[in-house]
Amino acid sequence: MEADIITGRTFGKNEADALFQEGTVFDKCVFGGGTFTALLLHGIILLDCRFTGCDFSLSAFANTAMDGVTFSGCKMSGTSFGERNSTHRLSASFTECIFDNAVFLHITADAVFRQCRMHDTAFESCNLKGVLFDACDMQGSSFTDNDLRNADFLTSFGFTIDPETNRLNGARFSQSSLPGLLAKYRIKIENP
Repeated sequence: MEADIITGRTFGKNEADALFQEGTVFDKCVFGGGTFTALLLHGIILLDCRFTGCDFSLSAFANTAMDGVTFSGCKMSGTSFGERNSTHRLSASFTECIFDNAVFLHITADAVFRQCRMHDTAFESCNLKGVLFDACDMQGSSFTDNDLRNADFLTSFGFTIDPETNRLNGARFSQSSLPGLLAKYRIKIENP
């Protein structure tokens, strides 16, 4: 089956959902205000695309490649990225997106998360080396068996990371994030 290649198109609200078929390549496309809820986005390739104000809630990006993709003001609650027994590359930036209850599984990310809300988001078995989490509200988010070397959490808050099950060499954290790094030890951290 030959892949459909869609280049340089601009899609308005709900114009593209039928086009998200396995093997489709979107190159330098712009998507604005689309509702793509509960979709299985399997085997799609997104190259230098831009999504603004789109809703991907409860969707799954499975075996989907992203390179140079930007998401701004998008809702991704309950969305899953990746799948078990397979590693996927995610080169993307996310600004002011909502990821409540999202799952990142077995992905290799070259990503920036800026001012995102990531409540109860799970990261499992991901390569997140050097990823920037800038001013993200990560209340209740957890990290299990990830490579977080050189990741930057300096301005983010609310997460729980077990230093014994995640690689943290060179990762940056603020002093106020210590409770999230030491939570499993049930110690009290107080200011005198």
